[in-house]
Amino acid sequence: MVEVIKLFKQIQETSSLNDKKVIITANKDNELFKECLKFLLDGNVTTGIAEKKYDTVKVITSDWIHNDVNQEFKELLNYIKQHNTGREDDIIQAKAWCYDFDEDIKKFVRGMIIKNIKLGADAKLVNKCIPGLIPTFDVMLGTPIDKVKLKGNEWISISRKLNGTRCAFVGDKCMTRQGKEYKGLDHIISDLHRLGLQNCFVDGELLYKNKEGLSDSEAFQKGTGIAMSKEDDKSNLKLVIFDVFPLEEFWTGKSKDSYYKRKQFLLEIKEDIEMFDEVKNVEVVQMCYEGTDHSQIWKWLDYAEENDWEGIILNLDTPYECKRTKSLIKVKKFFSCDIKCTGIEEGAGRNKGTLGALVCDYKGFPVNVGSGFSGENSKLILQHPEDVIGKIVTVKYKEETKNKDGGISIQFPVFETVRFDKIDPSYN
Repeated sequence: MVEVIKLFKQIQETSSLNDKKVIITANKDNELFKECLKFLLDGNVTTGIAEKKYDTVKVITSDWIHNDVNQEFKELLNYIKQHNTGREDDIIQAKAWCYDFDEDIKKFVRGMIIKNIKLGADAKLVNKCIPGLIPTFDVMLGTPIDKVKLKGNEWISISRKLNGTRCAFVGDKCMTRQGKEYKGLDHIISDLHRLGLQNCFVDGELLYKNKEGLSDSEAFQKGTGIAMSKEDDKSNLKLVIFDVFPLEEFWTGKSKDSYYKRKQFLLEIKEDIEMFDEVKNVEVVQMCYEGTDHSQIWKWLDYAEENDWEGIILNLDTPYECKRTKSLIKVKKFFSCDIKCTGIEEGAGRNKGTLGALVCDYKGFPVNVGSGFSGENSKLILQHPEDVIGKIVTVKYKEETKNKDGGISIQFPVFETVRFDKIDPSYN
């Protein structure tokens, strides 16, 4: 265990990702080291124990007699993983186990139990060194059309771009994009079971049912609020699915069938939904066009704009891959504005020391612009904040929004450039 603590410190103390990889790879046969990495970095492992609660519980004595420290610690981690409700008795177990050890071991046990050890290495980096060590949950992510070079004659399928919250159905659970389980979606799970999709990976988005006819932006805000709430009643949400294939293929990271064949299955599901009166919480995404006429992209984008859609999606005839890909293409219209930067915010947690966001003034209301920065301009802004604070910056955004208190903001703001040639804001 002392050796594992030493390895964790070495990983923490180097800022070089390559050096971190070297340390992890060199110790891939150390079983306790691997168990600790899995426990710490697997997002599905929870302990229910907060830092403040852990520190509040006092242990004044212990009757532990240690025989095999490494094996005992593995058993302790497994116990905490299984008893993850944050009970005081479980904290006592952990503190009693390390009561007679030195401060280094006590500190390490504390960090593991509350899962706050910062390694500067995530599950993906560890899996590059020790393949498959930490289970990950990755879905297919699209790329904006301005970053994709289409040949101009390949087959494409156009569908409506949904403005909701990503949701993947995996066997008997609905999961977030980060692999966390949604609670309160039994009505959706029941419908998916009625459709015989228990052994399928189903990808889609949770949308507000919107019986009152809210705008796309308003429905997005309401639906997202419900989806992310801790309330059990989420019956006002529906799942609109846009991809489906056998679950066993999902765990390999790639579907066997390309999109054309997967789409036929989606259309069959759509027919089944229309046949079953009981299925009221699941829909198939609206399909618009398939073929090789790329002028349809701009026709359907105009249609999307006229009908208050988020935009459109292009699928190329390729397999589903559990990563960001250029065969799933996002097309949507954006507006831009030139607004004044009033400050900057540093990143938090593992992003400390990097640029978190520009704070800007949009029509008298503060807006945080946290994306669109390259590594180079992020570094320059942090080093020379005077070059951007008080200056006009161009920001791309989807649309202007209002909150329930009447405040104004903009959806999905993306930094584009500093306008040294302007001193006044302008709104398009």
